[in-house]
Amino acid sequence: MYRNLYKVMACAAVAMGVAACDNDDLHIAADGSASDLLGPDTNVVYVTDAQGKRGETSISINGSGTINLYLQSSKAAVSDCGAEVMFDTDVLDAYNAANGTSYPLLVWSRISIPSNEMTLAAGQTKGAALPITISGDGQLDPSLTYALPLRFVPVNDQFAAGDSTMVVLVKDYSTFPGADKTYNGAPGMKMMAVLEVNDVNPLNVMGFTLKDSGKQLFDMCVLFAANININATTGLPYVYCNDNVQAILSNADTYIRPLQERGIKVVLGLLGNHDASGVSTMTPEVSALFAQEVKTVCDVYQLDGIFLDDEYTDYDSAASGRYPGFQTRSTEAASRMMYDIKQAQPERLMISYRYQDLYSAVAINGVEPGQFVDYVVNDYWVTSDPTTTYPGLAQDQAGTGSWNCSDWSLCIPSNSSWTACFSLEGMREAGYGTMMVYNFTCNPDFWMTSYILKDLGETTKAFYNAELEYDGSWYTKDWN
Repeated sequence: MYRNLYKVMACAAVAMGVAACDNDDLHIAADGSASDLLGPDTNVVYVTDAQGKRGETSISINGSGTINLYLQSSKAAVSDCGAEVMFDTDVLDAYNAANGTSYPLLVWSRISIPSNEMTLAAGQTKGAALPITISGDGQLDPSLTYALPLRFVPVNDQFAAGDSTMVVLVKDYSTFPGADKTYNGAPGMKMMAVLEVNDVNPLNVMGFTLKDSGKQLFDMCVLFAANININATTGLPYVYCNDNVQAILSNADTYIRPLQERGIKVVLGLLGNHDASGVSTMTPEVSALFAQEVKTVCDVYQLDGIFLDDEYTDYDSAASGRYPGFQTRSTEAASRMMYDIKQAQPERLMISYRYQDLYSAVAINGVEPGQFVDYVVNDYWVTSDPTTTYPGLAQDQAGTGSWNCSDWSLCIPSNSSWTACFSLEGMREAGYGTMMVYNFTCNPDFWMTSYILKDLGETTKAFYNAELEYDGSWYTKDWN
């Protein structure tokens, strides 16, 4: 047996004994089940990932990546307490035996973990995140899933009853071709597929690649869309997901990770939902709070960014003064939301759909929009350059010639009205950096599919001087 003990959590002092963390009796749960509670007065301490899952979690990395684990308890701790985390191959042996799997071990040398003390503070039920950074360095087989086995044990065994384990399943997709494409040696334009996920399975964007390089055609997949709503109890905005959006997020290993493994960024669409809260109606204080809510959603589901759309807000209610925290709609408020979201998670994409109060943007705290927005895409038929209304935005951050693959608009290159306004080669030559394909679908039963496929092939030639390869797959909506 190979075991490496690494202490990352500690009670204030062993000499404090049971009193250090005692809420009647403190136990660390083996699997979080009711049988671990041992009575109504027992306090159970357990370990979860960001989604609250116990015992098992997963992460897809591109060369390297970080997953956060949390120490939690069923009741608020009386005083500071904690536990140790151990790298323990016995945990993996037991897991493989119980599940009929044969996951290979992710060796400890590929793990980086902070040496600072991490505690569950008095009065709290959830501790700060323990970040575990995993480095594949291109040495992990992308066809395999590796396992990092961990065991968590309370520091003071006077109050310990059992222990808790976690198996972190890891895939490194850094050796896949990815989605970064070129044209004559220069970075190529980014293709953005926006999916109406009430009807379309996100896996459908994976089937399109460049024939010779194997690169993915689509660089980004936008899940359209989650909503902004007011919490009736707190009066604050929150991210609301309907059943379809939530099903995809809750089953990220099925619908999101396969895209990310191939280098496709998965972005959450976000817009208003018929109350006073929206992209352009929050006060500065509430905007900053909401940005943290957005970050939490992105953290939990390991998303790559946010796509903001200013629609369906009750602007009159926002301006009425009846709702503290909301105000008359404005470009400044919309700009601040983009700024706040980018400030909260600078490593993630901030994409603006150039419509209504997002048609233009202004500097926030002296920072120009081009510094806090990664991409701005035009509404359908809009031919003006987004750089003219987003100060500091570079040309390769702008997108025009947007498609709408629905049967009413015919807003695709097969339509002569589209080609009268836009040129695929012209957009590339002008230095535009992205193009949005809204309501993307290749459902074989849809009458426009043949036109969409033809136009995607022409786009591939114009943007990358390459031939499109489509594997012909069509994934149906298979969630309830």
